[in-house]
Amino acid sequence: MTDLGEWLLAQGGRKREAGVWDCVTMQAEWCVANGWPDPMADWRGSYDSEDAGLTFVRDAGGLVALFDCAMVGAGIPRRDGDPQMGDVGVLSIQGHEAGAIFTGKRWAFVANRGLGFASVHPDCICAVWEVVRG
Repeated sequence: MTDLGEWLLAQGGRKREAGVWDCVTMQAEWCVANGWPDPMADWRGSYDSEDAGLTFVRDAGGLVALFDCAMVGAGIPRRDGDPQMGDVGVLSIQGHEAGAIFTGKRWAFVANRGLGFASVHPDCICAVWEVVRG
């Protein structure tokens, strides 16, 4: 397993950029760093603005449906039960969905200004995929 703390530290200076470093592509890069095929391979370069990204997600049926398709395509299974460090998830907070990586205590995600972290209530976790196998 790639060390999550070191990986996140290396990403810390990146700024949000639609289709390059956003709420979908960050998680895909984490998957690739852990030896999985790129879950976003079929869609890379298909959007380059916030509006186009939102349309892309909407047309996919929402973020959970998009992640399900992407993760299944890469062979990454859904996690049953509590998220584990290194898992990728979709969170829903105040009506906004975001892809995130579980650090073991908090969720890491791409915010407007860059990398962000949050603790969330379990009801906010829509789905989780098992990127790191123990």
